[in-house]
Amino acid sequence: MLHSVSIGAYPEAMVGEDLWTIDELAQKAGTTVRKVRVYHDRGVLRPPHRKGRVGLYGPEHLHRLQLVLRMLRRGYPLAVIRELVEAAEAQRDIGSVLGLEEALTAPYMSEGPRRYTAAAFRELLGREDVAVARAVETGIAAVDGGEIVVANPRLLDVALELLEEGFSSRAMVDITAEIKDAMNDLARRCVAFVNDNLIADFVEAGMPAADAERVAGIIQRMRPRAEAAADAALAEAMERYSDAVFTETASRLASQASRRRNPPAS
Repeated sequence: MLHSVSIGAYPEAMVGEDLWTIDELAQKAGTTVRKVRVYHDRGVLRPPHRKGRVGLYGPEHLHRLQLVLRMLRRGYPLAVIRELVEAAEAQRDIGSVLGLEEALTAPYMSEGPRRYTAAAFRELLGREDVAVARAVETGIAAVDGGEIVVANPRLLDVALELLEEGFSSRAMVDITAEIKDAMNDLARRCVAFVNDNLIADFVEAGMPAADAERVAGIIQRMRPRAEAAADAALAEAMERYSDAVFTETASRLASQASRRRNPPAS
């Protein structure tokens, strides 16, 4: 659950409160100073507290910045984020807006990133350097200093089961990357669908508090619906393509059997 200060009015800096420079704020949020300045310019992040000529940022800025970054990762444009922020600060039904905030930014993955030493990750992938390099290249893993970070451990665990079945590390990484890319495209389309057909209209109407709970509920139900639709479509496609492969394999076996029964004359 996000802190309410992340979307409500900003309190004044308190004596003894942690305060950071813009560089420190960006580092804590995992972003860049340039992007923090962009968010200032776009009106989604309040100006810093001033101590003389130095701008300092507190926890309320960090909470807001983390919220903005989560929404951007989900595909929501800054204009929509700004409308949400302005709605809260205009003191529209804050409880309803917070519910919408939670629906928009609640984590989808139950497990956070998993970290490995470079040697341990290489061991996982059968000590194949090409597979390790390909995993980083395709975004399955990322290098962070001397460690390898896997953002989606669940996806990696499923992929590693293919190694236990005897598939090569390179083939496993390639098919996992293809699945990841396909799901990225599907997720983008689903988020765009919700944004274009629900959120945009809600924002255009001035984000009426009476509709906030309904909109938040629909957004929360989109995840299981998208997963169910993807599973159903994948099952249908797997059946169709498996039938095609079986037909081709059966034809090839029949052809081989025919050649054995009727060998060419010498």
